[in-house]
Amino acid sequence: MRAQSTLVVELEIAGTACRVACEDEAFATRLAERYRDFRATAEPAIAIDVTIAAQPAYETVAAWSGPYARLSGRGSALTIEGLGFAGLFDEATGRGTITQPEDPEPLETLLTAIYASRLLRSGGLMLHAASICGKAGALVFFGPSGSGKTTVSELVGKGVLTDEITAIRPHGRGYLVSSVPWRGEARAAPLAGLFALRQATCTSITPLSSPAVVRELLPSVFFVRADSAEFGRFLETAEALVRSVSGYQMAFTRDRSFWAAVPGAE
Repeated sequence: MRAQSTLVVELEIAGTACRVACEDEAFATRLAERYRDFRATAEPAIAIDVTIAAQPAYETVAAWSGPYARLSGRGSALTIEGLGFAGLFDEATGRGTITQPEDPEPLETLLTAIYASRLLRSGGLMLHAASICGKAGALVFFGPSGSGKTTVSELVGKGVLTDEITAIRPHGRGYLVSSVPWRGEARAAPLAGLFALRQATCTSITPLSSPAVVRELLPSVFFVRADSAEFGRFLETAEALVRSVSGYQMAFTRDRSFWAAVPGAE
């Protein structure tokens, strides 16, 4: 019997290249198409081997009551486990494996965790946030579920980097904002402002003090370990961020008129 060939997809997230290898041709082809605008140009620093497994039985899915994925980290190891999938990544070597069904979401959840941890270690952040390019640069809108991240993206339309997951990393004397391949366009722009969102009956944009911006940011940060070391790195990064750009509380109505009031938008 002829051995299957290993198919490789290389993509770039937040300035770091990743190599995904899989022997399933259909899955690899799907990833290549899905990530085509994020093709890597540098040598990959991260490598993941994907093994395709059967979908869980309908009865198993129907009875499942756990979270979509359990992520944890100890030492240099990151682990992921969910219904029908499990993976392991070693941050020391930059190598990992995952066994999963054909749906790309388990792999993408693992990659989000890997890059979130990597960004925290290098002075950056992965946020539950929308990012839109304005005249001054990338404007980052964050807040809890239902606060309006997707809404502001849909209302503005033009210049949206991402409506849900934002990567922020140090760049020169400032910061660069970009999306991940499964939640945005392959673009990056300098960070120009941070906006804590609230939906309201009228639009108002109020400057926040540096400590207030840090407090508002905390619930939107992707943490894998959520331990004292990660929290300490977040505080250092957030304090540097608020020295670099201004932060605001933004209440807004569900129409595009708010955009004209956003500092740096037009």
